[in-house]
Amino acid sequence: MSFDVDLHRHTLQLADRMVNGRALELSVVDAGPGPEYGDKHAAPTMVLIHGFGGRAAYWEYQLEQFQSDYRVIALDLRGHGYSDAPTEADGARYDVPELVADIASALAALQVPQRFILVCHSFGGALAADFMRQHPQRVSALVIIASAVRFRLRLAGRLLLRVPPAILHGLFGLLPRLGVDAARVYPPAHVVYLQNRNALMPWDGAEALRAIRTPTLVILGQRDILFDASSYQDVARLIPGAEQVVIPVSAHQVMIERPDAVNRAIERFLQAQVDPVALLEQRAAQKLQRRAQRKRLEAERPWLKSYDARTPYQIKPPQLPLPRLLEATARRYAHTAAIQYLGRKLSWRELDRLANRFAHGLIVRRIRPGERVMLALPNTPQWLIAYFGVLRAGAVAVLCDSSSAADTLLQRIAQSRSVLLVTTSNRYDELRDLLQSDPRACDLRRVVFASLIDYLGWREKLKFAVLRHVQEGHWLPWFRRDRQHRKQERRFSKFGDVLVRGRQLAPALPRAIGMDDVAVIAYTHGSTGAPLAVPLTHRNLASNALQLRHWLPESRPGDERFLAQQALSSAYGLTALLHLGVYLGATLILLPGDELSQLLQTVKKLRPTFFPTTPRLVRQLAHTAGVRRYGLASIRVCAVSGSPLPQEIREEFEKLTRGRLIQAYGLTEASPAAIAMPLAARPRSGVVGLPLPDTEVKIVDLDSGDSAATDMPGELWLRGPQVFGGYDGADQRGAQASAQRLQDGWLATGDIASLDEDGYVTLIDRKVHMLIRGGERVYPRQVEEVLFEHPAVALVQVQPEPDEEGVVHLRARVMLHRNMKATIEELFTYCSKRLQAAALPDSIEIEEKNTTVLF
Repeated sequence: MSFDVDLHRHTLQLADRMVNGRALELSVVDAGPGPEYGDKHAAPTMVLIHGFGGRAAYWEYQLEQFQSDYRVIALDLRGHGYSDAPTEADGARYDVPELVADIASALAALQVPQRFILVCHSFGGALAADFMRQHPQRVSALVIIASAVRFRLRLAGRLLLRVPPAILHGLFGLLPRLGVDAARVYPPAHVVYLQNRNALMPWDGAEALRAIRTPTLVILGQRDILFDASSYQDVARLIPGAEQVVIPVSAHQVMIERPDAVNRAIERFLQAQVDPVALLEQRAAQKLQRRAQRKRLEAERPWLKSYDARTPYQIKPPQLPLPRLLEATARRYAHTAAIQYLGRKLSWRELDRLANRFAHGLIVRRIRPGERVMLALPNTPQWLIAYFGVLRAGAVAVLCDSSSAADTLLQRIAQSRSVLLVTTSNRYDELRDLLQSDPRACDLRRVVFASLIDYLGWREKLKFAVLRHVQEGHWLPWFRRDRQHRKQERRFSKFGDVLVRGRQLAPALPRAIGMDDVAVIAYTHGSTGAPLAVPLTHRNLASNALQLRHWLPESRPGDERFLAQQALSSAYGLTALLHLGVYLGATLILLPGDELSQLLQTVKKLRPTFFPTTPRLVRQLAHTAGVRRYGLASIRVCAVSGSPLPQEIREEFEKLTRGRLIQAYGLTEASPAAIAMPLAARPRSGVVGLPLPDTEVKIVDLDSGDSAATDMPGELWLRGPQVFGGYDGADQRGAQASAQRLQDGWLATGDIASLDEDGYVTLIDRKVHMLIRGGERVYPRQVEEVLFEHPAVALVQVQPEPDEEGVVHLRARVMLHRNMKATIEELFTYCSKRLQAAALPDSIEIEEKNTTVLF
């Protein structure tokens, strides 16, 4: 897995670094030994300082190389990358003393030890020299890359940097039209102007370099002509005892152009600073420490021993909220298709810009940070645009199924206190009068209608216009201007009208979006009662997507195609499709409906590689005549979450697709994934998998409440960064449920499971489905597993059903394979040989092939 800088990025709040008293926000990449190896603050530390116009991401290869042995810190200096860029009116000068003071303040906030290794590039060498003049004892070794004594550019460069900021800003404004996001690649115009005037031009480092007494390595690029050759050579000449290395076939950005050569030079230099015997002893001690830490973790969590060797035991906590992850993906995979939707493609860069425009549209409509916006849309491009736009505006996205009845929609609007609704245009007539008269919509200030025709390819758009646009009510009377509805229609907007033109960059918010801010309100399925509102934070959702990212080490970033038939409005679709897709830069093939014929045609045409789905659809596909001719073999991984999938169905589906079908377990309260089968693991009958990295599980005995013994059934409890903090407090039922199901970070799932000695979890059944018969606990799922083993049985459903007198009976419904027969008596006899008497079903019904029963 390649190193991803943005997975290690977070923002520092540096107090007293602005003249107006406001904290300066400095973006930092902080990588190092994994959490399973102990406290990162105890590891040797390396600090990386970029040059003028640079950013922390320039150090990607050095971060990847040295993070296993060092804590590696790369800063975005003020005005660069993702850090604040205060103006001259704010008191910012961008001179050397100010920038060095920022660095010192950041190192203090990061708790960097007194002695550390300092690596710098270009003008970062000037900052390093000034820092060492003030703190001569703090740097144990210094590496200077492509730096100079004086930073005198060629004439063209000097003239460009002297252009007034207003004109330079206009030039930068042209860059997005050329496909370059100047706001992130280069610093703003005022930063360029001020730092050139106050830092680059006045700097003469001869005196500061002569004063350095720290072991120093100077690395130069053979073809670097940005500054005078003598100015480069003087750096090593002025520093007493400095070693110089010239890297062939490289220019100014030598650490990017020849990263392996630079890394080798740094490694040799650092190894020469210590005694070889002491170095070997240090490495041996580190290895023993890591081994002991792994043993301790494996003793506490036996499932870790069964992990794929490429999957870490623990994840590094994500530091970027979800909108920032989209920004990072839009930079890395700018031209990769993010969405493929019925003949139309949108790249990651286009999606990012459309989300920014939608965010600006929400702000114009006075949507404030923390307010809630409900999305009731099918899987369409508007869903993704609106979702990330809502998060960019600092608001909370409330997820609702697009097919929800109007009464359910209004009920959830009231419960969630949503102030804006985004839904499909064919619901206009249905909602217009209800929103006017129903008191549950009193807080709803505006409704945005999205037409399904907007983002279709031209062939699909023509077909839709002829067959569905007017017939299904997608055409809007935009808007009736009669007196009766005029005032009300002001609350309504078209989706396209919300997209503010020319606002392709993210809006500036009153405060930064925090990782513990609520991002999404999702709803439980309500299988055991009315659905509950589940607030999920940026940390919950980003952590869960990162866990899945590490669980799929064979994934190919930028080259995966996700079949997005699962609703994005569910927690399963949100994480396993959208957020994981953002981490991988994958293409989401959107399907707005659940028709099997459309799904198969899409598979045949677009060849998806990853397919998160449900057990019901897997069963349906496995028993569809002629399904093999649609080319399901392109699907390398099919992730199934929900009820446990029988081994027979798994084997049939894997034979059809020739890929891997992995069972997964999750629930909305866990964002939702918690347990999954490793891709490389041997399939085990009845086993759902292992806990994901950083996820703890325990089985609680149903009688004593203590941890159950190995292989003994009990209630499954979970704990991890993806587990929510409690149901929506505005709902009294939610507050009661939180008290019942949450304890010290542990979530009682309500599912019965067992844990074997290798840490594999076997899911048995829902706790509410459990029956006590003849003094024995009986689980319908166990009966289903037995019936599935009968060669004539294709599908099974076993449910407890009360009769007229309230007595609960265990009833089984089965569907037979084509051209196979079995009688009810034969099935009863089959069960009686494999089940104890208390677990035998009270009745068995054989359904017809065209039955509408949901299996």
